[in-house]
Amino acid sequence: MSAPRHDFDAPPSDRAAGQQRQKVLEVVRRATAPVDAQQVAQALRIHITTARFHLSTLESQGAIRRRRASGGGRGRPRLTYEPTPRLDYADIVSLFAAHLGGTAEEREQRAARIGADLAHRVRVARRHAETTVADLVVETLGELGFQVRNVLTSFGEVTVQICTCPLAEVARTAPEVVRGIQQGLIQEVIDLNADALGGRYRVAVTPDPRAGSCEVGLTLRPGG
Repeated sequence: MSAPRHDFDAPPSDRAAGQQRQKVLEVVRRATAPVDAQQVAQALRIHITTARFHLSTLESQGAIRRRRASGGGRGRPRLTYEPTPRLDYADIVSLFAAHLGGTAEEREQRAARIGADLAHRVRVARRHAETTVADLVVETLGELGFQVRNVLTSFGEVTVQICTCPLAEVARTAPEVVRGIQQGLIQEVIDLNADALGGRYRVAVTPDPRAGSCEVGLTLRPGG
């Protein structure tokens, strides 16, 4: 079956191109062997020129690497692509989650202890100048590279909506581990600043219910 034709005089928007490029990357990552542009084009039903463009961009970004296929005889050498070897934070947490064992509740409790230790390791568990729990959490998340979408306060309870989460992928298969790590980390920072805040708060974490977006909610409730 031939691939559909595309109008290259009207390039897709940056967002559409980014979404399509992500699909190309997923094809490469899921393949059991290096793939070429033709295989990607067929898998996604896109023009081979479009596949080559996205593969080239992904290579320049360091997400994949190119290889020359052995053999093939005369003519233009066949170029194949495979994922670039990487040691990713999310990958490490995924493996950790898979081997943690126990019930979901036990895994969440262990992950919370790890999150508390992580707060000290990355140096956010310290005295802060912020005097409200909302400011403290927003400042801490900013230091960790998170982007906060909004902050809502109602009857002393604070909800912080995060729109960047490096553990979004892990939350699909191990949401209890993500909850534990995030909860333990933020809780440790808040506990160390309880005197300045004028009281204690308990942290509850809810990973994105859609399991695919990068939204995480933190709910901060007064009480020890």
